[in-house]
Amino acid sequence: MVKKMISRLSVLAVLIVFLAACSKTSEYTNVIPADASVVASINLKSLASKAGLDDKENEAAKQKILEALKSGMNAATFQQLEKIMKNPSESGIDVESPVYVFSSSSFPYPTIVGKVSNEDNLHASLDVMAKEQICQPVSEADGYSFTTTNGDLLVFNNLTVMIIDVNGASQTEKAKEGIVTLMKQTAENSIAKSGAFQKMEKQKNDINFFASMTAIPSNYRNQVSMGLPAEVKPEDITLLGGLNFEKGKIALKTENYTENDAVKALLKKQMESFGKANNTFVKYFPASTLMFCNIGVKGEGLYNLLSENKEFRNTVSIAKADEVKELFSSFNGDVSGGLINFTMSSAPTFMVYADVKNGNALETLYKNKQSLGLKRGEDILELGKDEYVYKTKSMNIFYGIKDKQMYATNDELLYKNVGKAVDKSIKDTPYASDMKGKTVFMAINAEAILDLPVVKMITGFGGKEVKTYLELANKVSYLSISSEGETSEIDLCLKDKDVNALKQIVDFAKQFAGM
Repeated sequence: MVKKMISRLSVLAVLIVFLAACSKTSEYTNVIPADASVVASINLKSLASKAGLDDKENEAAKQKILEALKSGMNAATFQQLEKIMKNPSESGIDVESPVYVFSSSSFPYPTIVGKVSNEDNLHASLDVMAKEQICQPVSEADGYSFTTTNGDLLVFNNLTVMIIDVNGASQTEKAKEGIVTLMKQTAENSIAKSGAFQKMEKQKNDINFFASMTAIPSNYRNQVSMGLPAEVKPEDITLLGGLNFEKGKIALKTENYTENDAVKALLKKQMESFGKANNTFVKYFPASTLMFCNIGVKGEGLYNLLSENKEFRNTVSIAKADEVKELFSSFNGDVSGGLINFTMSSAPTFMVYADVKNGNALETLYKNKQSLGLKRGEDILELGKDEYVYKTKSMNIFYGIKDKQMYATNDELLYKNVGKAVDKSIKDTPYASDMKGKTVFMAINAEAILDLPVVKMITGFGGKEVKTYLELANKVSYLSISSEGETSEIDLCLKDKDVNALKQIVDFAKQFAGM
């Protein structure tokens, strides 16, 4: 008897495990094709929170919108809309789960994918929209329901909702054929098996994304892939990144992702060509510099990397290879450049400094000036030991070497003050601390640009629209682009460091709309 009971319990246990496995809900992301070249996930809950949409101060704005809509709707429609505005999950869509956007060659229509929390609620929401003639009545198809709105095709089942951008009846019918396949996909034949997608899913940003090189139009892709090894295919290189809204800053971080060993080797060589910048020259550039760039260079490593490029080898003759190598190898350390000033009457003023081992490169250039292809009215003159000027019809470029520091500028006053620290330098700028430890760093000083007389003059003639854009631009402090190891970052930094950047944008939009 006991043996019989144990046997039955064992069978029951196996059956329960089997049923649990069979009834496991598949992920809504399984509809994304395996060959998707661009995928982005958007965290709506995080964005809403950072935008301050749940703050008490926005309740009045919500109420104004409801009151404005109430007069043009019937009671049932208004009640459904009011429910959704107070609790977005009443729409039937799970707003706490990420929304995905993808582009694919096998399903060539821009598509948004969301998770369905309640199919009946979604159906009810669409029925209300149909009564208001916002969309067509919901119809049934093979394994899904669908409607059209403003030309877009909206399809859903008990798990997934998709909004597909189609153009015309023929595209709509063609898309429907592919939808049946997408709705039945498993993880194994969807994007879920992609290593790039799996890594993207682990990122904790407001918007995560990856983009394969196959997403670049073919003519541009051919240009970009010129320097790549022959065994590397466009789909082997993927850009992985995330966009985050932070206090006083919008940050975009990216890195290269690949499973190809040849690409990994190439990326390693690229990193070996650059080192962390020491910020040697920041004291020579004024804080009002419009655009500043700082790079840590290992010249010999950079030459070795370029020498493996077929186009570079075809351009540089064997006879000149040693001279070119010597030129590259002389750079070892920081290379810094800045756009100092801009006027309507003359060329933009610039200044460049670089750490060099010796002056051989400049001397070689001067001795071979005739082979540089100088045009009529152009010449290179020697001003003194390791000092030269390149004269053209429109301007002079002064360059030379002083204390193993190479310099170049088109401004005579800057030339006369080479190697002298300025009173208020880039060390005193808001972005000075961001430069530490970076291999590459570039900053565009929005405050300094807006303070230029020429910009003030142009915006002074603008109308209301120009003044609105100027007011928005005045909230920006600077834009920076940097690289450290395998990670690159673009930051748009605002003057107000205490309030989330997205909330600042929303508050500005509300002010502009008079809300």
